Amino acid sequence: MTDYMKEFEKHLDKITESVLGDEVQQEAGAELSSTQRKLANYGRILMDQAATTKDDNLSNIMAKVGNELTNFGATFGSKSLEELVKKTGASPNIIKKLLAFAEQIAQTQTDLKTDNRDGGLDDTGDDEFTSSADDEMDAMRAADAAARDAS
Repeated sequence: MTDYMKEFEKHLDKITESVLGDEVQQEAGAELSSTQRKLANYGRILMDQAATTKDDNLSNIMAKVGNELTNFGATFGSKSLEELVKKTGASPNIIKKLLAFAEQIAQTQTDLKTDNRDGGLDDTGDDEFTSSADDEMDAMRAADAAARDAS
């Protein structure tokens, strides 16, 4: 299990871009660290995804891990991988995979917000799919169909 612990910590460090340690173990009532914010966000994502997951076992473990992540570093929340494993019943490898899954969703949400803010999600119809090139493609398809019918 030590190997899983090291692998989990490396992965978590990569995701949160900070080292687990004193920053996470702040006293109750203190402001959340950036690590706690990210883990809480990932926890909410996992809980949201659990509600739409058809596999009951997967849904339950996603909800448990998500709930514990929202409390990670809090007074009664998990403060280490061992505690997270004990409270959720999930293996370190499963927790790592769930964190990676939540990270992908969080990144996609961030990308969509950025695109929308930059004007990338407009519906004005001035994109490449409504250009005159579409008419040319339709004409080429019609010509190909006519050539096949003639054969």
